[in-house]
Amino acid sequence: MKRTSFEISKELSRREDAILGENQTGYPHLDKRHLKYYSVDDIAFGDLPDISMYGMVLNTALKNRDSIAILYYGRKINYNEFIYHIDEYALAFQKMGVTKGEIVTIISPNLPEVFYSIYALNKLGAIASLIDPRNGVDRINYHLSESKSKRIIMMDILYPKLKELIKEKEIKEVYTITASDSLPLGLNYIQKAKTIVENQRKNLPNCPKNDIYKSLRKYVLDNVKEVPKKDPYQVINSERGKGEDVAIIVNTSGTTAAPKGVMLTNTNLNAVAYDYKYCGMDYSVGDGFLGIMPCFVAYGIGVGTHMPFVLGLKNIVIPAMKPEEFGKLIVKYHANHFAGVPMHYQIMMESKDMKGKDLSFIKTAASGGDVFDPKLKAKTNEFLANHNCPNKLKVGYGSTENTGVAASQFYIGESNIENELTTVGIPAFYTEIKVENPETHEALKFNEVGEIILSGKGVMKGYFNNPELTKEAIEETEEGRFLHTGDLGYIDENGCLYIHGRIKRLIIAPDGHKIFPNFIEEVVLRHELVDACVCVGLKDESYETGKAPVAFIKIKKGYEDRVEQIIEELKYLSLDKLPERDIALDYIVIDEIPMTENGKINYTYLENNYIYNSVSLSRKKN
Repeated sequence: MKRTSFEISKELSRREDAILGENQTGYPHLDKRHLKYYSVDDIAFGDLPDISMYGMVLNTALKNRDSIAILYYGRKINYNEFIYHIDEYALAFQKMGVTKGEIVTIISPNLPEVFYSIYALNKLGAIASLIDPRNGVDRINYHLSESKSKRIIMMDILYPKLKELIKEKEIKEVYTITASDSLPLGLNYIQKAKTIVENQRKNLPNCPKNDIYKSLRKYVLDNVKEVPKKDPYQVINSERGKGEDVAIIVNTSGTTAAPKGVMLTNTNLNAVAYDYKYCGMDYSVGDGFLGIMPCFVAYGIGVGTHMPFVLGLKNIVIPAMKPEEFGKLIVKYHANHFAGVPMHYQIMMESKDMKGKDLSFIKTAASGGDVFDPKLKAKTNEFLANHNCPNKLKVGYGSTENTGVAASQFYIGESNIENELTTVGIPAFYTEIKVENPETHEALKFNEVGEIILSGKGVMKGYFNNPELTKEAIEETEEGRFLHTGDLGYIDENGCLYIHGRIKRLIIAPDGHKIFPNFIEEVVLRHELVDACVCVGLKDESYETGKAPVAFIKIKKGYEDRVEQIIEELKYLSLDKLPERDIALDYIVIDEIPMTENGKINYTYLENNYIYNSVSLSRKKN
């Protein structure tokens, strides 16, 4: 939807006020001081087309036909070929009987065939429901039961895991894809043979080909003849989806709550792509983007998949990356842009493949998905500088319900705010952020900590088949739709956002006192011999209600014999820097901080496996 000239004028006026520091109310969501970091032209002309995801990529392809869209183990697929394959798949799905609004489930890591399928379904107005293939059978069953999909697209190696479930649910059509489908010819045969041998070694059955299980690629080749290779854009000549239509369902993992299907519209995903178009960062057509974030998470489908294709980048597709390969892949492909999680950067700095390498080709090293502790970020920036990288790490913030991106440390002119170690940056172009008192719901001023509330074009349509939960998360008012994130944070005078963790992570002591665990973590991480720290609230056996703040710490290698001394020093440091009521009541040394499959800190594991007793201190549950 285009903005009126009055709305544009108002935004430009706010930008001017932010630069001059005039007419300020003291409320960040009204003053919008972050606008000073965006250009006048972007604010004036930054409208979002009301088209489908497919339409956005088609517009890019028409302008950049010969540019590489996908690099997959040496095979280069240009944008003309990319649209050609999407149209092939769209015709194939049409012949299968896929209709507008139908939900087709995809269970796979990143593969070219997954991308073709997502955009082909989108062109038909159908919906792709994306499921993490690492999920257990029960979780996959839950999502299939919710969506009631008639058709599944899955990697064939999932057959042994899912064959009984598929039989039980009486799913009529399963279209299989493989990691070898798009490989160069020689590698294709090698990979197929390798899979067969590996299955035999593990005594696993290979996926059959019959009336239920069909090769998607073979179906396309056997049934689609009409797509002209030179000019594929005339087949199914207009996409059927519009901005407000649901395009993708991202199925959450359910690590901190019940699993949910998050409905993301074309507008949601297109807005994320254009957030990066207008952010001021250097994304040039043909730049290499290392696609390691899986498309079955919001950050992966929004930033790791759709954004590179909309901006004309070369998406370097990695189906399943081992974390220890991160540095090797960056060097091998000279990736100009990549987005990971904090764990990836820790591993990157320890990688032998990075030793002595010139990283001047890196334009954007980004991180999302979890809190990036300031000490690790400082080390990462130092590492990049020592390897001739002219740019620093960019940390962002977002949620699945806001299509993965709400704020980021975008390039912001000559200001040094982007280099601060603790901010997650400024609101994305199509996102507005305000901070509220979580109890009274009153708007808070600059530097006041409260719940982060998001509005704008990235806010999801809702939770699939769950209007009650949608109503809890999204507040509908005359002013717009407001997403309650459950995250705590504040916005400073420069318009930059700072995160203080989840409201659920807020520790309520037995006497009702509220403790922010991130304050404890920040102090503990000041100790030079502490590599990592996570503070959680543990059940206190001495009281019926309330929890005790306990800090779990990882000590630097080689200093394990000084644990008692380090803990004593942490106690003194905490008393010096924090109010006595806000310090950790105990410190537990662990070998590694537990992580989820998606590379996030697994707070639930710590909460469920440790308890606190004011007499015997912390001990592991039996």
